[in-house]
Amino acid sequence: MRILLIQSIAMAILSVGISFPCRAEDDSTDVDASKPGRLLLHVCEIDGTPIRPLVSDTDLRHKFDRQGTPNVSPDGKRVAFDAWTNDGGFSWQESRIVVVDIDGENALDISDGVMPSFSPDGTQLVVSRPPKYAKADNAKGMSIWIMDSDGQNKKMLADRGAWGGRWSADGKSIVFHGGRDDDGSSVPKSCLRLYDIETNRVTNVFSPAESPFASLSFHFAWAKGLDRTVAFGGKLKDGNGSASAIINVDQGISSLKILDPPADGTRVIDGLSFDWYPDGESIIVTGNKHGRPFPVSLSIKEGQTNRSFDGFPDDVTVRDPVYTPDGKNIIASFGANQR
Repeated sequence: MRILLIQSIAMAILSVGISFPCRAEDDSTDVDASKPGRLLLHVCEIDGTPIRPLVSDTDLRHKFDRQGTPNVSPDGKRVAFDAWTNDGGFSWQESRIVVVDIDGENALDISDGVMPSFSPDGTQLVVSRPPKYAKADNAKGMSIWIMDSDGQNKKMLADRGAWGGRWSADGKSIVFHGGRDDDGSSVPKSCLRLYDIETNRVTNVFSPAESPFASLSFHFAWAKGLDRTVAFGGKLKDGNGSASAIINVDQGISSLKILDPPADGTRVIDGLSFDWYPDGESIIVTGNKHGRPFPVSLSIKEGQTNRSFDGFPDDVTVRDPVYTPDGKNIIASFGANQR
């Protein structure tokens, strides 16, 4: 019964409809050129035209003014993201998890941590927690935790460098990297790992020896619906820079596909988030375009035309773009373009 419910939720993703207010020129962006470190999440049209800042509460938005890695709940009703205060006294290790309704209301600071990811039913999050909290948590270094979507009932899944947990749409698995193996040894961050929700068992999608990567970046993204394919990237063993890839986690290394880089020469920034367009035919990432962070679309199939994002204003940098579940909008972090 539980599996059928999860499948129903996952298959409904593409039919979710989200309504946003019309664009208002006077409040569509919140970008301050005098604060170059500020990054605020914005809701945009599918071409990048800004609609409004994600969080309506101005006080909270400006308190936690370094915002990133948004994750939209599968029903499209809420967004979880990480944020910290952009001044000299704070760093990413002070990052908080904020959950807000998609219309910008009811923003809540629920926990410490970074890179939240909703469970398929939206009642829980998987969160990576910095080493700052390890001693109090009885953890070793960086760790991954499940918690309720209000921050309660935390449970550690993996520690000793475990990082980047993302919940599969079918609810069966959490993908991450790092952690320890069965004998307690640390696992190199050159392979993907799976935590099985039902058995609490961790396995490797592919081994460090099989991996073409010297190290993986710490962002991963599952394809939508019930497709158990994950997008990721990292530095290649052969020394030829970084690459983005996809893999079916049940088929392992034989299904690994290295994606072609953008044809216009834009460099994909290693270490920023990935997200799939709902049809499963392309991935959105952050690229470096003439020195400016900007969204880039990577095609899964050869010969496809990549999406363009001409609506983003010229005076902003754009990081960590993700799609809403219906594929009609983008949520991304805006900063001031200093170039």
